[in-house]
Amino acid sequence: MRPTLSLLPAFMLLTSFSHAELMISEVLYDPPGSDTTEEWIELYNPGCSTVSLNGYSLSDNGSTFSLSGSVSAGAYFTVARSTSGFRSLYGSSPDIAEMNLSLGNSGDWVELKNGSDRVDLVAWENKISGWSINARNVSIYRNSNDDTDSVADWAVSTSDSPGTGPLSQSCDGGSNDSGNNGSGTDTDSSVNESLYYQDAIGLSGNALKMALHDIISAGPTRLTYSEVWNALRYTDEDPDNLNNVILLYTGRSASKNDQVGSSGDDNDSWNREHVWAKSLGFPNSSQYGYTDLHHLRPADVTVNSSRGSKSFDNGGGAEGEAPDTFTDDDSWEPRDDVKGDVARMIFYMDTRYDGSDGNMPDLNIINSTKTSSGAPNIGVLCTLYDWSQQDPVDSFEQRRNNRIYELQGNRNPFVDNPQWIISIWSGSCS
Repeated sequence: MRPTLSLLPAFMLLTSFSHAELMISEVLYDPPGSDTTEEWIELYNPGCSTVSLNGYSLSDNGSTFSLSGSVSAGAYFTVARSTSGFRSLYGSSPDIAEMNLSLGNSGDWVELKNGSDRVDLVAWENKISGWSINARNVSIYRNSNDDTDSVADWAVSTSDSPGTGPLSQSCDGGSNDSGNNGSGTDTDSSVNESLYYQDAIGLSGNALKMALHDIISAGPTRLTYSEVWNALRYTDEDPDNLNNVILLYTGRSASKNDQVGSSGDDNDSWNREHVWAKSLGFPNSSQYGYTDLHHLRPADVTVNSSRGSKSFDNGGGAEGEAPDTFTDDDSWEPRDDVKGDVARMIFYMDTRYDGSDGNMPDLNIINSTKTSSGAPNIGVLCTLYDWSQQDPVDSFEQRRNNRIYELQGNRNPFVDNPQWIISIWSGSCS
């Protein structure tokens, strides 16, 4: 029997991702009257439990404002410069007032934080590159629960709507029964691997692959793309520095808060790398593979961009910011220490997504680097097979698998039993 695996207790899981679920939903930064009395910010809680605002704050380019109170499940929460100014516009009172942020009319940003962890961000008039949205005398508002941390999530309103909006409550995304706020250690709850994989024991080849598909597809929790930020802070946490994450291709330890879209981000910030490139079969955030943690890793934003949607294979020249990584026009060779990790993530994706659920296509590993954008194929099969044997599972990968199981509710079987890769794919790569 294998060792038992650690799980976070339920009360910790419920607390942490209810924090991550709050969103900035609407901002009036350039009101029709006085900026000093009429500006306001709105939050939304799409989860299924009330969220205490203790420890939360709003910041802009000049000030920070500590929040108080709580946001009910499925409710909006308004934070205003003054009660009188808010009432003059809408005839009602905000949830809290006396906000000390002075929102810039010609460019600014607002960040929602829980302690030191960034929960959400909005910017306007290019205060952060790419955020070109601008409005006069009306608010800007979030137009979708899908959070891509970009200006695409936002629109200019025709009429302000504090306390209401287009966002919807969702209780199936893991916001209140799974997750971690980006730090912490495993506890003594456990799961028995021999029971988890009992329907696969004794099988081989395609029968084994089909059994593993059924096991890992049995009701995993689907995270939102916004939740992935906090999840990666936990799954890829640097064991030697709990304030940092380990970046996949460079191996560099980077601050958890230095993510793309945060204030002060730059070319050394980290992004959410889809190891199975999302353009190869699942370009939409509503598709399960888009937010599947088993193939999402923190990566240096510049290196992530260089990789693009290239298949995995040996060869090429050294990548500038990741000198142990090699690349050419159509292939990507990661550093030796994570070649097996990459391979096992890709084999997981091929097994998990077979086209049977109607949401995702049948993902296939092919024995070539020649892929077409949109086609659900990635390579190179036999290179990945070799990498899985050359770079065995280490303690970081094991811990990551355990932590994803805590958050998402399913496991990567090829981390738990690497020999299954041989059983399923050796016939294609002998």
